[in-house]
Amino acid sequence: MTVLKPLAPQGPSTVDPDDLELADMSKNNMLELLYYLEQIGLGLPRQDMVFIMLSMRKLIHTEPISSVRFWGKIFGTLNNYLVLETELKEDEYMRKNEKYEEEIKKGDIEKVAVKANEELEKALKDISKNQVETEGDAPKSKIPRSLPPEPKIQYEEPPEPPKEPSGVGLNKKVYYVCTKIGEPWIQLPDVTPKEIQVARKIYKSFTGNLETDILTYPEFPGKEKNYLRAQISRISAGTQIAPLGYYTFGGEEAGEGDEEDEVGEEEAETGGKTEYKTNPKYDPPSLKDLTDRSMTFWVHSAPYILPQGRLTWWNPTPAADVEDEELGEELGEEEEEDDKEKGSKAEPETGPPLLTPLSEDASLETVSPWSVRSSSNVLDTYALAVVRSNLWPGAYTFSTQGKIFHNIYFGFGLKYMQHNFSPMPLQPVQQEYAVGPEIMEVLDPTGAEEEKWRIDHLPKPKPKEDEEKGETDEGEGEEEEEEEEEDD
Repeated sequence: MTVLKPLAPQGPSTVDPDDLELADMSKNNMLELLYYLEQIGLGLPRQDMVFIMLSMRKLIHTEPISSVRFWGKIFGTLNNYLVLETELKEDEYMRKNEKYEEEIKKGDIEKVAVKANEELEKALKDISKNQVETEGDAPKSKIPRSLPPEPKIQYEEPPEPPKEPSGVGLNKKVYYVCTKIGEPWIQLPDVTPKEIQVARKIYKSFTGNLETDILTYPEFPGKEKNYLRAQISRISAGTQIAPLGYYTFGGEEAGEGDEEDEVGEEEAETGGKTEYKTNPKYDPPSLKDLTDRSMTFWVHSAPYILPQGRLTWWNPTPAADVEDEELGEELGEEEEEDDKEKGSKAEPETGPPLLTPLSEDASLETVSPWSVRSSSNVLDTYALAVVRSNLWPGAYTFSTQGKIFHNIYFGFGLKYMQHNFSPMPLQPVQQEYAVGPEIMEVLDPTGAEEEKWRIDHLPKPKPKEDEEKGETDEGEGEEEEEEEEEDD
């Protein structure tokens, strides 16, 4: 009933009309989408589709959204997630980035304070230890023997890539979810590279509660809302496709040479083109081409996520690269090759560029990454081309024989696995102390062994010959004394 109520009238405002402009809902006709989904055997109940459209209308009046799209539905054990894919207005992106920078500064200040407290506590402990050792000749706390030095952690974690700013890269899209129609839409947080990296190593179903803890190994840095956001990013990057020729990179018109040079410099840093636009001269392929199993008439419309967990590669050793460049100018070719062999310079990660045909996708052992079919073999004139992802079960794309196509997802948010899931093994335990006599492990002796050791270490009795010799010496001494007395 909340979505059926009419919206409250908006009074006069002094805000810029561009900021008050609402998102375009003309492309979100859910009943038209349902019409096509029913032909391919998918979709939600008609009543749910109508209420989703009404709730989307209500959302664009309450949130600073510039575009909105129904992304799909993810099933959970307790509740299911309805997902909307949106783009916010530029002012909202700037506000989020400023808030994130303030949180980083606050976190850095707290880290410095914690480190200072730890150093102060360590200094106080050293002072108290020195005082105890200098008091008296034999203090009670004096250790009878020297101990080995305390163990130190040898493992150093690799530097964590920074999060991409809001409105850029993986955080260009903002996702809203709700568990039931009529409930308020909840904005999911921005995704971080660490969350993407860990999400690729675990395999966990959703519960339907955004505040549920993710108890896995490796440890996931967040709750279910962060895990849901990471999985949505992975699904979108791997399954959002478009017919060949629908999108183009542009820049073909005259007078854009300077802009192309600037864009080329950016592409050299990011590893490829990241922006495209709709082709006004798009000529839709025939149904026979769209259903071709070679998948050459379909292309990826979402950028590839690098192993680092970002769309743009982040250099973890910028200082080393600068030093290598300076040394390369001074040193000879032989020394330069030796420096390269050391591997101090990090190699940038690259991936397939945008609008790459699906025919170049790698298969998972014997499983083809895509399946394609026609919605009807009888009425070819009105049939739809349906593409299904086999690596992400639940991801579908349909296209009419005109200029209409749509990506949608109905699944559990998990990637297909050829074999049963095997969690990562735990890391080997590091050696705490160096092997030495102070910490050598030996078996405790038994009672009989202790008694034998005691008997063996008793003082040995004197031999009989020594006793007899001692007695004769005493007798001779007494006789000499008696003779001296008689002489006197």
